[in-house]
Amino acid sequence: MSMKERNVAGCIERPELLPDCDVPASRRKPDEVIETSLVRLADETQADNWRTGGLRACQVRGGAALAAASFMVQTPGPFHEGLQRIAPELSADAYRPSYTYAEYTVGLCYIAGTKGLPPELRLRAAAELVARGDEMGYAEARNLLPRSGWGLLTHAVREGWAVWTAQLFAEDETVPLRTRMKVGLALAEHDRPAGYVPEAVEKLVAHPDATSADRLALASAVAQRAPKESVGLLCRLASDPLVQPSHRMQAIELLDEVDAAKSQEMRALQTRLPTVRAARDQHREAAERAEHEVVAQRARETPEAVLERLDSEIQGILDGLDGRGSADWLATDLDNHLAETDWAAVAEDVAEICGLVRDEDIESALRSLEVLTRIRYGDDSSLLPDGSEPVTPDDDDFPRLTRQELAEHARDQAQRSWTFWGGLVEKHGWDTDRIHEVDDQWHEVNRHVSGVILQKAADHLRNLQQCLVWEIWPALVKAAKERNYGSAWGHLATARLLTDEAEHSEALWKETTAEDYSFDPMTMSWPRDVWLALEAWRRG
Repeated sequence: MSMKERNVAGCIERPELLPDCDVPASRRKPDEVIETSLVRLADETQADNWRTGGLRACQVRGGAALAAASFMVQTPGPFHEGLQRIAPELSADAYRPSYTYAEYTVGLCYIAGTKGLPPELRLRAAAELVARGDEMGYAEARNLLPRSGWGLLTHAVREGWAVWTAQLFAEDETVPLRTRMKVGLALAEHDRPAGYVPEAVEKLVAHPDATSADRLALASAVAQRAPKESVGLLCRLASDPLVQPSHRMQAIELLDEVDAAKSQEMRALQTRLPTVRAARDQHREAAERAEHEVVAQRARETPEAVLERLDSEIQGILDGLDGRGSADWLATDLDNHLAETDWAAVAEDVAEICGLVRDEDIESALRSLEVLTRIRYGDDSSLLPDGSEPVTPDDDDFPRLTRQELAEHARDQAQRSWTFWGGLVEKHGWDTDRIHEVDDQWHEVNRHVSGVILQKAADHLRNLQQCLVWEIWPALVKAAKERNYGSAWGHLATARLLTDEAEHSEALWKETTAEDYSFDPMTMSWPRDVWLALEAWRRG
């Protein structure tokens, strides 16, 4: 039986595995031979040789079957003496078990789920399952025992066993309320360490759908056994407008014997409570609202609604990716800050670009898209479209700039400027002071080269920002929209290479403002008169 199969006694799913037991649910039931043997062993109407034959079959099979037989022999009850006589070798004081913990658990399942065994014996096996597995053991027991099998639970509590099972049963919303109230009353009457009131009893006393007489009976039982611990329960009854006025007064009278101050407080409260009918109407309206919410929740869980939410979630992530890398806001003032040579502002712009690309939220968004896409469209939905290949990170996808390139560009610009000046001298002749003219030209060339280099470094930063917001980031978003996540990850890796280049270029741009790009014109070839003028300028 799978976890999806339900028991007619309730709507609790059967656990596939139990604590410290790796036997699946489908194998936690005896075969026909063992089932017959267990029933025969417990049948007091059978002759001893027939019952002994059933025991021998379990011993030969061993494992869970032997564990089940051992539990039957060792468990107290009206059948105990007869089983001890049939199998004295399995008595608790003389038997050393030859089965594992998991096999014993499976043996308990055999007994709890075998029709034909005494109801008390099956309930004792169920209680042992609960003691071993708590909620999971309880779920297993609820699926193995029929509805009638739980009727002995009140008797078991009064005898002092199956108390923990009874508490879980009393809290089980799948159990009819009147049955829970009967078990709760047995729990309330059970003699246990002073000062302890089971949580299940507290919940039942406060249950709005239970009759006020049943609720009062529970609180009264606790008051008789543990007066001080019953104050809260009695106050809850006395202050609940759903409880009949006569029952509220009885609760107050019980309070008189325990806490006179609380009793007077509850008496004064009675005049301010709404009528029972008004309280019932309010409770009914609240129940209807809760039912409507359940219906709405079910509507939200329909396949169509789930697909709609998935589509909305996927689109929201895509819109977030698209917006974060938009040219409308990402480092939009970089051009102005470069023109103003504002170091701090440019550094903030570059940090904004790097922060976007390196943000872990971007990776999380792509991973979420992959998972949601597989859920929405199937496991093969993230495969590459036909004819496409994943994008691999490549630093050729964006411009690069090095110090060497800047130095070469500075030299080229200086040579070009000096060559142009030499042409003017050759065409128009010298001024009256040749040395002064060379000196002016030297300063002019240096200013021009510094400006050109600064502009080149600034243009490179602008190009990187434009490449990111107009090429790489849109390509990443487009690949994500097409569910081509291999390419999307490749574009993200390329964008991160670009941010490394942006930080490097920012450092170059700052260096150009302080770097000396002066050029020695005497490294060039000149006519004789110009060469002499340059030598004189250098000596001067």
